[in-house]
Amino acid sequence: MPKTLTNADIIAFLQNNSDASTLLNTDQDEQCIALPAQFGSGYIRRHLLQPGLILDIADVELNYNHVNRIQLHSPQMPLTASFYLSGQAVVTNEALPTPQTERAGNNYLYHLPQTAEIEEYHANQRICCLKLYFNLDHFPQLNLQQLATQSSNLSTPIYTPRKLYCENPTTPRMHLVLEQLATCSLQGIARNIYLAGKALELLGLQLEAIITPQASLPACLHPTDVEQIHKARYILIQNYLNPPSLMELARQVGINDRKLKQGFRDVFGTSVFNYLYQYRMDKARQLLTSGQWNVTETAHAVGYASRTAFVAAFTKQFKVSPNTYRP
Repeated sequence: MPKTLTNADIIAFLQNNSDASTLLNTDQDEQCIALPAQFGSGYIRRHLLQPGLILDIADVELNYNHVNRIQLHSPQMPLTASFYLSGQAVVTNEALPTPQTERAGNNYLYHLPQTAEIEEYHANQRICCLKLYFNLDHFPQLNLQQLATQSSNLSTPIYTPRKLYCENPTTPRMHLVLEQLATCSLQGIARNIYLAGKALELLGLQLEAIITPQASLPACLHPTDVEQIHKARYILIQNYLNPPSLMELARQVGINDRKLKQGFRDVFGTSVFNYLYQYRMDKARQLLTSGQWNVTETAHAVGYASRTAFVAAFTKQFKVSPNTYRP
């Protein structure tokens, strides 16, 4: 059984072994640290986007189980938006009635000041997670009490004065913005402005999903099935240029193709391959808007061998030709 690693172990190691091999990049607005090889692999990046807004991106695989004990969240704890792209963590907070498993395919919005918390991450899993921190003093428009009273779709709602915790599935539009945040190639002030805008867009999509009513999942859909369906979506997105067949996708996640087909529609509101189609079209729109790709290059980048077929699909989706989105 892997031994357990604490934050104190990592901090002590870094203090005693501070060298350039762990510090990949640091400047006024960005820090990037490589996970020491003794503990695993991967990196953690922090972007200071603007006063009161921080973006963290972690992509790591741990050699040991990791436990992060928070004795007491600050009274000024920021509103935190968390998105898991792979892996999971178990969060035990004294304000929550039961431990919460935060997993890939879902997003979480929470504000739990002055509470004790334990975060547990298991070894030998790839954990890819993006977190946004909004200082409420800099974002007075984020009225948590009003949000809680307006929310009609808190799939895991917990609200007490000044405390909020909710969970929802991550939508295709959210995934596209997450990818844009993780792969931004701009530099300097342009990078910060772009990332800050995308961070606010992501929060807006998250709030929209919380407030907008959605149909509840069928009772016959077991939580384990839902987890496997989210895993299928992740595989689909990772292989959007050469996606597996429905049968192969079902085999990879360990459920039958009929349950995957119906369950995917229940969870995401559309079929498996319509979800993929929408993702490709949104990706194409992103590439065209950047001004760095022409229509033919964009078609190939999202998996279309034929420019004509891509133009027809894009026009059907957005009701305008691809050239409309080029600067």
